[in-house]
Amino acid sequence: MLHRHGFAAARLSPNARKRAALVRAVRELLGTKNLTLYKAAALTRMRFPNQPARHIRPNLYSQLRSGLSPTFEQLIALSEVTGYRVRDWLLVFGFSLDMIPRLEALMSRPRTGLIDHDLAGPETLLPFLHCRLGHGTAAATTPLSLILEQRGPKATFSPLPAIPRTFLYAKIGARDALSIPELSLGSIVRADTRVQASLLPRRVGEASRHYFLVENNQGIHCTRLRVIGPNRFAFTASKLSFTEPQFELGTEARILGVIDLEFRFRSSTRKQPTPTKQVVAALSGPGESARSTRMEAHMTSQRPGALLRRARLHAGLSFRCASKRSSEIAQLLGDPRYFASPGTLSDYEAGDTLPRHIHKLFTVSILYSLGFRALLSSFGLTLDGTGSPATGSESFVSQDNSSDHAPITDEEQKDSFFDALQRQFGELPLFLLGAVPELAGLSRVSLRDVFWVGREPKLLHPSLRGALFLLVNHRKKKPSSSLELALSEQPLYLLQDRDGLYLASSCGIERGRLTVFTYPDSAAHTQPLRQHVDAEVVGEIVGVARSLSSPP
Repeated sequence: MLHRHGFAAARLSPNARKRAALVRAVRELLGTKNLTLYKAAALTRMRFPNQPARHIRPNLYSQLRSGLSPTFEQLIALSEVTGYRVRDWLLVFGFSLDMIPRLEALMSRPRTGLIDHDLAGPETLLPFLHCRLGHGTAAATTPLSLILEQRGPKATFSPLPAIPRTFLYAKIGARDALSIPELSLGSIVRADTRVQASLLPRRVGEASRHYFLVENNQGIHCTRLRVIGPNRFAFTASKLSFTEPQFELGTEARILGVIDLEFRFRSSTRKQPTPTKQVVAALSGPGESARSTRMEAHMTSQRPGALLRRARLHAGLSFRCASKRSSEIAQLLGDPRYFASPGTLSDYEAGDTLPRHIHKLFTVSILYSLGFRALLSSFGLTLDGTGSPATGSESFVSQDNSSDHAPITDEEQKDSFFDALQRQFGELPLFLLGAVPELAGLSRVSLRDVFWVGREPKLLHPSLRGALFLLVNHRKKKPSSSLELALSEQPLYLLQDRDGLYLASSCGIERGRLTVFTYPDSAAHTQPLRQHVDAEVVGEIVGVARSLSSPP
């Protein structure tokens, strides 16, 4: 009999084995609280007598083996009876909250959308990197592999201390990428919510030097602002001919923050749209130049259907387009249950019923750049309860908490590279960790691929001004001429001269010689200057992190 059972188990399909492992994980987690499934089901009925949606079925294990998953309300009930957090129970069933900001960072958008970076857990573990050069930084552009080293023979991880959330992150959509050529489609920007009034222009006709993240009835916009009257501003569209939207600050629009950092990736830059009249008309929308209604009119409704409709329109998506993009999510996550048909998305807006599948909650949150907590709140649910994190013997819940990771002392923590970055730049975009390789078109990222831009950089391209870090693809060493491409679309390369110094620019091969193109005027697409150099191509620059807090 045992032989037959083992033979049958060996014949299970990969999906069946995964479901069987899920059943074991749930049973073990309940066992840490001396609970069986029968007891847990009875407790949910006792604790929520008038809420049958939160009752755990005694046949839950059978449902899991058949491929069904619990509802979000049932996960809340499990959290209540076990004392573990909802996010831990989500992780047990294969729903990592980190995937929401990661996919929001990966997917292109017709309009700029916020990234739900708050979902990145505060306990995110990072490799402990020791600064070889002490607490100082290199004066010249240097690969991080020469500045940092990893402590010990084993991978050691260090969590960052929690700091107040003072920043928003947004992915630039095609609409803003067309109107602001200095920013590229797919760039991710950080906005400081502590807006300083001194950064706003004051005189009529004056335009701001900084970029602002602004929300109005049409959605989120990344733009410079121009004064047109008392407390009245207009978006500046430097390259497009449609009417610049105007608004009264505080009633028709609000400023979310001032842009201080940009993360640009080469794989996204290649998709820069062409500013044709058809594209402009499609992106502007019929109400773009119309008079906005008062800000309170679209901010007060919290009904789930109305919230989803407003978020979809802000994202610039039709039901058909949103459904098509949901298939991209399903493909990226390898699970068809994340796909949502146009009819399904329409039904969600027509009714106020919580979706049966958690997969669909994740999908609409990613599609519409809709905060996951705000989405749950519209249904009267909450993500943050009183549960404690699953640790120690429950390490199967979070695979990052490995006993092989050595502890970090207080002295070592002060010398942590990421901790030093957080002290210098504030909150770090941890959600980007899993998205950077795909955004940059790399299989993986190592210290050798990242370059610190020193205090005396030789950056010969306008889009590199204010650069802090460069990400380089060492496999692409053959530069190509880029004179026919727009300034923001040109491939950039990192070069190293005979003296070992680095310079970054667009370049090409002319008559067998390496030619560097320099752009003395960053505001115009002028003919670049050519300069022959004796240098080696290190690789193509596929990622740039730069500061926009002090524009020229």
